[in-house]
Amino acid sequence: MKIRVEFLSLPTVVKLVGAKSIAVDFSGGNVGELIDQLLRSYGPQLRKFLLDDDGKLDAVFRIVLNQSDWLKDDRLERQLADGDQVTIAMLVGGG
Repeated sequence: MKIRVEFLSLPTVVKLVGAKSIAVDFSGGNVGELIDQLLRSYGPQLRKFLLDDDGKLDAVFRIVLNQSDWLKDDRLERQLADGDQVTIAMLVGGG
């Protein structure tokens, strides 16, 4: 299946993968498995950027499914379907 992956406010990741948005051939599964596939495909630099010291998605990042459903770490088991869009975004704070 094809999954569209978008990197929002992540210029370092865009540089690593070569685009703000990519189409990924994904054999099926959940959001966490898609992230694992991206990490395998784009190497240790992406892993170092996106994951914390425990190997989990760093707390500064959020996953948005189909531009509407914000997923927390405990919901990365959400199953994906052909044509889904997964956005990886960095949380920005200010005062």
